[in-house]
Amino acid sequence: MIIEQSEFSEREIAKLVKGTVVPRPIAWISSQGKTGVPNLAPFSYFNVISHDPVLFMIAIGQGYKVGKDGDKDTLANIKESGDFVINMVSAKQAEQMQISSSIYPKEESEFERAGLTPVDSRLVSAPRVDEALISMECKLERVMQLGDFNQVIGELVCYHIKDEVYLAGEKVNYDEYDPIGRLAANYTYVRDLFFPGE
Repeated sequence: MIIEQSEFSEREIAKLVKGTVVPRPIAWISSQGKTGVPNLAPFSYFNVISHDPVLFMIAIGQGYKVGKDGDKDTLANIKESGDFVINMVSAKQAEQMQISSSIYPKEESEFERAGLTPVDSRLVSAPRVDEALISMECKLERVMQLGDFNQVIGELVCYHIKDEVYLAGEKVNYDEYDPIGRLAANYTYVRDLFFPGE
């Protein structure tokens, strides 16, 4: 099958693309706006885009698509505070991550709904997820609207890794980390490691 651009709207091309570009890492973003209510939500349109400085890109959809007036709570908080935290999702937090993906009123905290613990960050106002094995504090660099998504660019200012996940030589212990990835409508483990040709 070949699908040209003129046929995209008829074939729901976005579904095919989401099912093709996999597995995607999950940025479990904690943020906090002027109300002081900590927010937590997962985003799988996410990756590292620069090493010097370390920059991340998170694509956040439009608020009206989930019944929000204006921006989604995460984006609104990031614009207000100028910072956020990327908490990485391990398999043992998958259910809590899924709970935090639901749409709640702005005055309700996903931390509380998911039974998670917000803890103070060192250099940003947004809290971290205490249960996360790896968390990365970020300062907002810019927000750009491209297509129907807002591209949030954040600069890493502080990196947290639990001792049981850290290996000498600045490496991550994947057996302990046990990250998960996003497919189309479901998720996958990242457990089968291999080197091509071996």
